[in-house]
Amino acid sequence: MRLIADTHVHIYPCYNIKWALATLRTNLSQLDGQAVCIAFLAERSDCHFFAEFKENTAGLLSSELEIRYLDNALHFRETGHPDLYIFPGRQIITREKIEILSLTVDLKIEDGLAAQEVIDTIRQNNGLPVISWAPGKWFFKRRKVVENLLASNKPGSLLLGDTTLRPTCWRQPLLMKKAARQGFTVISGSDPLPFAGEEKVIGRYGISIDSDFDVHDPAGSIRTLLLQPGLKPSLVGRRGDLFSTLHRLFKNARSKTKDGA
Repeated sequence: MRLIADTHVHIYPCYNIKWALATLRTNLSQLDGQAVCIAFLAERSDCHFFAEFKENTAGLLSSELEIRYLDNALHFRETGHPDLYIFPGRQIITREKIEILSLTVDLKIEDGLAAQEVIDTIRQNNGLPVISWAPGKWFFKRRKVVENLLASNKPGSLLLGDTTLRPTCWRQPLLMKKAARQGFTVISGSDPLPFAGEEKVIGRYGISIDSDFDVHDPAGSIRTLLLQPGLKPSLVGRRGDLFSTLHRLFKNARSKTKDGA
């Protein structure tokens, strides 16, 4: 079975939820129309899309869309469209100011904890820990933090995450390349920013894998798959060029200024 997955999805309160979900499925299916589509949420501490979906947003969706509420997954089915699974997850900013994602589990982990403590907590709760790349987050002192985490954790226990915020002119970071040679799995995702209009980015960048997928235990089967040491999924889709990426980051900074005014 072919799987297409965006492994770094945010659905912020400022988004048009119906458009965001439609765009997610459209963008993923354009990467492979025959694949099962998967999205991994990485929600901030102030966002609760997954937990609140059934009560607050189901009414916005098409009456032709069937939704199954599974343990740690939402399953969307509609005639003429590929199946879509959405898994819960969290984004944590550690004491060292790097981003750790907790995929497939909706854990309440406070920002500001040490990175290794966050990773250990995620693993203890059957989540997938991911060190997420972000502009400037792997430089200087933080580069050493990432190096130490890679030295202290084995392939198959920790993933690395690429995003659309790495412009096409920016080569794969050396730490990411080195980790991949050591057997760590690199995954990729859209990482949309928290301002209206970023819905269009969701599902634009992700991974492709051929593998068995247990529809009766989707979260368990995807964890088993992604934690295989040495797994090398194909990175598919597209990142933005330098201009479009800088434009997104500028709009994000401006929206933060407005919110703080």
